[in-house]
Amino acid sequence: MIEKIKKWSINFFAKEDSTYHILVFVISSVLYPFFPIIWFIIFMKEKMIFSYDFFTNGMFGLSIFFFFSLILFLLLGFLLVGFFTFATIYIYKRKEEPNHDSKIALLILFIINCIVFLTLTKINTFILYIAVLNIFIFIHIGILFVGRGLHKFASLIVFTFIFIFSSFYFHQIISTFIENGLLQFRMGGDIKTKIIDMKNHQNIIEGNLTLLTPNKVFLHSNKTMTIFNRDNIIIEIMDKNITK
Repeated sequence: MIEKIKKWSINFFAKEDSTYHILVFVISSVLYPFFPIIWFIIFMKEKMIFSYDFFTNGMFGLSIFFFFSLILFLLLGFLLVGFFTFATIYIYKRKEEPNHDSKIALLILFIINCIVFLTLTKINTFILYIAVLNIFIFIHIGILFVGRGLHKFASLIVFTFIFIFSSFYFHQIISTFIENGLLQFRMGGDIKTKIIDMKNHQNIIEGNLTLLTPNKVFLHSNKTMTIFNRDNIIIEIMDKNITK
């Protein structure tokens, strides 16, 4: 049994395709966890703040926040350019499994994407950025499904470069995306907020909440940023959209 496993392992790693599969897995495991960190660092740079505790004590919350934001990002991206994943798979498979029905399905999805794209991109440049970035994401997903190991490796390198470059180049759009996400979770996004001293309830400071971290509160008012420790204070959200 051991000899069979050993022989299989040698044969597997001897294959060029298998080597690239392993490289893709290792590089993805190392790089992907840093993607949300990169976006939050860009957001903090735009707001001219930085919180060490956010990356030490808040990694679980950051992962949850980014997971839900990514789901929404990809769902919107699918409506805009989801055609590219299935087109990539079709191009790879067309010689092996020619299918007339696949062409019809691709055409229908392409028309739906065009309608949504032309409708939403009139709203703002953020939607356009989502569409362009998702083109590369969905092509990459398609290659991951059916591509050879070398193609997956090349696709990963290209996608990683585009993600990092576009994130820093379109830093204002990324900052707006993070800010809107924080607003939905009531963790920032310029929500009107009161900070009340628990020892002296008459001591009240009002402003807009930029970011709420495990240990800190970043509140700005009149171009002034004030940083509070969360100990011995009451944080009162004044946003009118919150139901009582």
